[in-house]
Amino acid sequence: MYKNNPKIKICGIKEISTAKLLIDLEVDFVGLNFIKNSTRYLNEKNAKQIVDYIDDYRKSKKSQIQKVGLFLNEKIEKLNYLSKIFNLDFVQLCGNEDIEYISIVQKPVIKVVHIKEKMHSDELKKKIESFSSVSKYIILDTFSKSSAGGTGLTFDWSEYKNLFNKNIFIAGGLNPDNIKDFSNSYLPWAIDVSSGVESNKEKDPEKINLFIRNSKIN
Repeated sequence: MYKNNPKIKICGIKEISTAKLLIDLEVDFVGLNFIKNSTRYLNEKNAKQIVDYIDDYRKSKKSQIQKVGLFLNEKIEKLNYLSKIFNLDFVQLCGNEDIEYISIVQKPVIKVVHIKEKMHSDELKKKIESFSSVSKYIILDTFSKSSAGGTGLTFDWSEYKNLFNKNIFIAGGLNPDNIKDFSNSYLPWAIDVSSGVESNKEKDPEKINLFIRNSKIN
């Protein structure tokens, strides 16, 4: 556990105005969704406009924000192509990608590990260790049959708190109302949010501001 304020990743942005806000608020990671069945999906035209803006604006602000592209069981050739043309800093893999697949991804990888109900902590630990051998970071998120993320569902934090180590993002059901208690109780290295800072399925600047403010360690 870490006594510094957690690193923050906000996923599923679709507007340049949101990208600007995240850079101004010194968010650490911005997630761009390339999963076609997601409501937060970005087509290539819109993605190009947003990534070009981020690249220019973060340079002018001397921002360290990192661009993360979200993919789900994508063909490796297409993933590597998109990650190159959009100058992604990281690729986030949200599906059933295995060690062999990850090893030929051409950008640093953030691998999502979904936590099923009553999953034993030893099983989760083995998955983290395995994927960490080929991934820069790991995201722990709640398993859902209907979605690979952004569900707003939490998992049992207390059950797996000993695994909240460096290079581990905690996702799933975090929002401005619960992040203060979560951050101060579990001292995560990094946190990841999408639906928790939305209103009517669109990013809400007020909720983003409140989430960031409430995430700070007392």
